[in-house]
Amino acid sequence: MANICVFCSSSSKVDEIYKKAAEELGKLIGQGGHTLIYGGSRLGLMGILSKSVHDNGGKVIGIIPEHLQKLAEGEDELIRAENMHHRKEIMELKSDAFIALPGGIGTLDEIFEILAGIQLKIHNKPISIINTNNYYEDLIKQLDKINKQGFGDLKFDTIDINNLFHFSQTPKEAIEHVIKQI
Repeated sequence: MANICVFCSSSSKVDEIYKKAAEELGKLIGQGGHTLIYGGSRLGLMGILSKSVHDNGGKVIGIIPEHLQKLAEGEDELIRAENMHHRKEIMELKSDAFIALPGGIGTLDEIFEILAGIQLKIHNKPISIINTNNYYEDLIKQLDKINKQGFGDLKFDTIDINNLFHFSQTPKEAIEHVIKQI
């Protein structure tokens, strides 16, 4: 059983397709007996995800900055972080793998923090980014451009970032990828 950290939006204004992906991912995490590590909010995709994990027998650990703790609800364990930076640090330490659903600037920040950690050999924990509704197509193109123009080297000694970093089309594919890499 793995501790899987999921990055996603706290917005409720998103299209139904993203809500369904969050619910499906939560179901897979719960039914797999895994623990969800997440940002601790009951809002948006975060709330849908955590409820689905619970509804399907999984454990939920929320990590939330003190100033946002009023947004937490229903976690098995709630960890209060000093600030957003501290929150990301705790999430990384407690997690065996990472999955990102579509999200905004905060989600992108979390994704890049993990990718930088892999690239700098701070950790070798896998991450799968779910490309629901082709949400991340421009990010895929940008990362390809970074690599092709020499700004990123996706292979370092024994760590092949391509094995740890993966774009998935479905929550099922994302779970399968990260579990295989743990």
